Amino acid sequence: MEENTQAPELIPQAVFTDRMNRRARLWRFVLSVLMLVGLCVFAYFTWLWFSPRVAKYGLSILWINGKIAIIVLPFVLLVLIWLFFANLPRKKTSVFIFSEAIRRKHGKLDLILRWDSLESLRIHLSRAFFLGIPGRRREYVVLSDAVGNKMALDSRIDRFDELVNLVREKSFLALLTLAQEQLARTGVVSFGKQVSLGKDTLRIRRKALPSSQISSAGINKGWLKIKTEKNKKFRIRVDKLNNPDVLLHLLDKPS
Repeated sequence: MEENTQAPELIPQAVFTDRMNRRARLWRFVLSVLMLVGLCVFAYFTWLWFSPRVAKYGLSILWINGKIAIIVLPFVLLVLIWLFFANLPRKKTSVFIFSEAIRRKHGKLDLILRWDSLESLRIHLSRAFFLGIPGRRREYVVLSDAVGNKMALDSRIDRFDELVNLVREKSFLALLTLAQEQLARTGVVSFGKQVSLGKDTLRIRRKALPSSQISSAGINKGWLKIKTEKNKKFRIRVDKLNNPDVLLHLLDKPS
């Protein structure tokens, strides 16, 4: 969704780009092109070498002398095509941190969210699998404001951990104020579909835990872990939560 692209101040406090990621993608793209060209040249000269023999002995000569290449070639071609399309050059992404807002620019798309307009911050952790083999882990943060604008910041941005920590720090006060107002007004504040906090009770899925019985709460390795005085343990993935930092602050328990 388009926003007013006029920044709230001229000089940002911090700037983050995806320069290293785009450079790595470009090298992989060039490599895939060279390998595809090399494969085509190899196939061409191989056919020139085989064609007189095929004319003399028939197509069976291909299988007799080149069965391994015939079997392997489709898989090599598939990998190279995937490498080519997976690394097509991307438009530059820049993230600007201001004292009053955050700005994300991706090509011609420009979005600004004010810190005091935010309603949620969610940290997503995911990993793709191919034939049971774990792939690269993907991490990204999604910010949402009161009118439905969403900004996604993913790990392709350089110094991603530093960016996430800065975003969490800048957004914390506004999100905490919003949660406190909702808690005072309705008596309960939601932190996602599976977690909600009342004035005296924390509800995880269908389990209600009195706040007085919670001995510790903290985030570790992508999980929110809750421990009660009776040594019962509960945990839920952080990417199932909205505003996890606010939840920990309101619980006010040691980690």
